[in-house]
Amino acid sequence: MLDVLKSLIVDFHAAGIPKGVIRRDLAVPLDVPKVISIIGPRRAGKTWFLYSLIDRLQQKVGIRNIVYINFEDERLRLDASALGLIVDAYQQTYPDNRLDQVHFFFDEIQEVPGWEKFVRRLVDTVSSHVFLSGSSAKLLGREIATSLRGRTLAYTLFPLSFRECLRFFGEEDSNPLNTGDRNRIVARFDRFLLAGGYPEVMGFDEATRVKTLQSYFEIMLYRDVVERFDVKRPHLVKDFARRLLSQNAQVFSVHKYYRELRSRNVRVTKDTLYAFVEHFVDACFAVEVGKCDASEAKRAQALKKYYVNDTGLLTACAFLPADRVGLLLESFVLLELRKRDARAGYFAGTNECDFVLMDKGTVSKAIQVCHELTDENRRRELGGVTSAMTRFGLKRGLILTRRQEENIRTEAGEVSVLPAWKWAFKKGAERIED
Repeated sequence: MLDVLKSLIVDFHAAGIPKGVIRRDLAVPLDVPKVISIIGPRRAGKTWFLYSLIDRLQQKVGIRNIVYINFEDERLRLDASALGLIVDAYQQTYPDNRLDQVHFFFDEIQEVPGWEKFVRRLVDTVSSHVFLSGSSAKLLGREIATSLRGRTLAYTLFPLSFRECLRFFGEEDSNPLNTGDRNRIVARFDRFLLAGGYPEVMGFDEATRVKTLQSYFEIMLYRDVVERFDVKRPHLVKDFARRLLSQNAQVFSVHKYYRELRSRNVRVTKDTLYAFVEHFVDACFAVEVGKCDASEAKRAQALKKYYVNDTGLLTACAFLPADRVGLLLESFVLLELRKRDARAGYFAGTNECDFVLMDKGTVSKAIQVCHELTDENRRRELGGVTSAMTRFGLKRGLILTRRQEENIRTEAGEVSVLPAWKWAFKKGAERIED
């Protein structure tokens, strides 16, 4: 195994990173003495994100001071006790290099049971420059935080954002003020809303895209939930997953689902169902959004909403109603917020507001999402955003639609109406502004 590891290290140094690495917007530090953990759903681009970090690093430290190991490589047969061979292999290959200057990149390291102790020993005795990736938020979030006792920083990488999608196709520098560019951006947005942002399927035809995303669903289901958490009833897990899909962007009641299962003569405890919810969130299959309330007790008791991690995965795996555009648009907005690490909750008062953004414990923004403002729904949609504005003392609110753009003055303050594509197209923090 030592010779295999030597070959992997040397081969990587000779080949370098693959061509065509797309820069992602997730900001990760390269020079802090912490273990950097990149978590997220399978196939979201974590490996290529590590490549992008390596590309930045090699310009400073040189490629030979970087070790990259993909633990899904079939040539590797390592258990926890043999992980130390990685350091031996590097040191025997480059005996003159200082180990404390080496940057270690371990991709999908959760494939090796007991890897946490090795990483901690590596950080304590060899090098503090360690980067990890994995497909389980619990694995690399909660568990490693306990094992490494404050030595780690965790970052979540989701499928491509809309702006990253434009970058993928070489259209990031398009000018929305130019008619031709704007039409291309809008067309790309319409496609993105249905197809989502998983990198591999970007250029696939519809049938291949759907089949590929459905295979992702099966892998996430069985490898990241059933196998990872040793679930004994996989058929029930699949039923639960399809329920999350069908109730995407809606409040989800475990109690209601429990009663339905009982009526179907399916025996299960509520604790098991609550554990399923946690498993799917831990596996980054679903994003949880809680109710925004000043009372911590009320927040804990309130039903939560769950959003599937990609609109393309949703359209490929769920039967959606005819008016699905509004549903997809809401999911799109939540995922764009999550991809830039914005904290979002929903507000339910006299009216409901889809999202309120929180900054350091204070609500800073109210966002409502609808396919189109019409005479029939205008009062309701405005009521949702203005009720949140009034409740949290905000002078401005935002409604995101498919196409419309206008400014509306209300008693609560000014409400800007923007097309969701234009909001998502703006760079960085500007996208949260209206």
